[in-house]
Amino acid sequence: MAMYTLMRKNEEIMMLQIGDDGNIVKLGKKSNTAISPLQNRTSPRGIIEWWRDRAIPIKQGKIEKMLRENGIETNGLYLTHNLGLSLTDYYWIRPIGSELTWEDVNLFDNDFKENLLLGKINYNDNEVEEYQPNSSLQGNLEKTWIIDNGIRKLVKGNHDIYSSESINEVIIGDAIVAQGRDAVTYSLLHIDGKNYDYGCISSLFTSQQKELVSAYAVMTSELKPNNISGYEHFINVCDKNGLDRNIVREYLEFEILIDFIFSNRDRHLTNISILRDADTLKFISMAPIYDSGKSMLVGRDIVPVTDKFVLSQESQGFREHELDLLKYVQNRKLIDVNLLPKVEYIEEMYHKDSQVSEERIKFVKEMYLRKIDMYERFANGENLSAIRF
Repeated sequence: MAMYTLMRKNEEIMMLQIGDDGNIVKLGKKSNTAISPLQNRTSPRGIIEWWRDRAIPIKQGKIEKMLRENGIETNGLYLTHNLGLSLTDYYWIRPIGSELTWEDVNLFDNDFKENLLLGKINYNDNEVEEYQPNSSLQGNLEKTWIIDNGIRKLVKGNHDIYSSESINEVIIGDAIVAQGRDAVTYSLLHIDGKNYDYGCISSLFTSQQKELVSAYAVMTSELKPNNISGYEHFINVCDKNGLDRNIVREYLEFEILIDFIFSNRDRHLTNISILRDADTLKFISMAPIYDSGKSMLVGRDIVPVTDKFVLSQESQGFREHELDLLKYVQNRKLIDVNLLPKVEYIEEMYHKDSQVSEERIKFVKEMYLRKIDMYERFANGENLSAIRF
């Protein structure tokens, strides 16, 4: 076991005792609750749960095998070795007795070398320790942070031999921007040694001034009244922290609609986020829309595209079915269908994948066109639930 101080940049929050497995076993007295992590703030075990969730998921890519080959027994130890550092916020742990500062360790300014996509975990033997950002990288899709000409970028792969998820990121990111909304934009990238043709790459959108806070963290920062939904609770907490509730609502409604059109079933509560000011702690804006790769029927069997199938897609986050999410939408006309990608462009992008079949491309195109038709009917006031059943 070892003792650390939980830090936010150079400010101390509390003492922690971390066990041999990398998990927190004991909390000291909080000295600065105002700057502690938002996630699970209402729970006595909030910091313990936050730290556990911060570690890279053991199912991400081949992380379990890579940790074992490097003599690291758990993802918690991997996180501890790298002081819990992240490229999305300013929290880290400082060993008791250490004189390390935020300037010494932060990953926004200090270099790092690592490539989990190629199965590498690099620890150097230099006198100056080099910390890595991947130990706190979330999600089950294999990915890695890199530095490209001084710019921090995220490289993502795919779950299988196809490039569909990466292609979807490019298509949907550009589609959202074409609607005049803010989204992370991706480019295709060939990654050596992989069974798929392309991964994708995007630039870091956080900074020393702006941090990312997930909807899950926002929602669990305050107790939810029993008489409102999680959706409304999220909007209320955002409003209390500086965001106009009407802007938040419109953002969420647009996101629901664009996810419906592209059949995104991975919009869970850590794929919806806000940006927060580093100094004032006020919420600045909703984050650019990101992580749309699990769309366009990725991983789904090819079946006849009936109305019932079109409206049977599962979702995550505020509700478990996209039809239920549509019930939150008050402004049904937030999407300009004339600005959506043409089906010929979808076909062109999917043909970049040398392993995808013509049957799969036809399936994706048909579903996409049917979803646009369904959206237009919804925008004109039709009850889609009645169609499904």
